[in-house]
Amino acid sequence: MNMYKTISIHTRSTYWTNKESSEELLVDSDDLAREIEKVSNALYNQGYEVALITPINSGTISNGNGYYQTESIIITARKRS
Repeated sequence: MNMYKTISIHTRSTYWTNKESSEELLVDSDDLAREIEKVSNALYNQGYEVALITPINSGTISNGNGYYQTESIIITARKRS
């Protein structure tokens, strides 16, 4: 039996101005929150408790400006005793 389980959720992004150059890239935080809730509840139903939620950030440089966004989330859960 595994004591820990790890799941990755990739975020969906919304482009406001120019999709080709990734200007003003925003993470859809409402969608991400729904995904985290869904996965957390599924883990609980499988007998796990969420121990840690870690954001994975990535960035780009566009027109001399740096942009960073949350690319994905890693959820680590531990088997309940």
